[in-house]
Amino acid sequence: AAVLLGGAAAVFGLVKLAARRLRYLTRDPRRLAGAARRELTGFLADQRLPVSESATLGDLRALVEAELGVSAKGFAAAAGAARFGPPGGAATSARLARRELRALLRVARTRLSHVERVRVYVRLR
Repeated sequence: AAVLLGGAAAVFGLVKLAARRLRYLTRDPRRLAGAARRELTGFLADQRLPVSESATLGDLRALVEAELGVSAKGFAAAAGAARFGPPGGAATSARLARRELRALLRVARTRLSHVERVRVYVRLR
């Protein structure tokens, strides 16, 4: 039973990972920034933090900093520039937003216990 449960959790985690990666299969910088925003809101929801689907980048920044103790200033600025800035710099800003998100999540994950990391991996929303 434990092997089946572990296998099911692994399969579910892989499906979640694949769905998250599919969000980034676009060249539109505004969509890439939106995908990074959705990835962050998904991570926060997996942590059982109250995040609204209509939360602004500023709201997400404040929530991350208050609840996780991680600076989200760079991510919020880059994602905002990619989504709402001039089209000429949107592609660079979208790449920076994704890089900032990876760094933010890496730091946030180091502050989680092993049980919390597994919960993030397999949690249904």
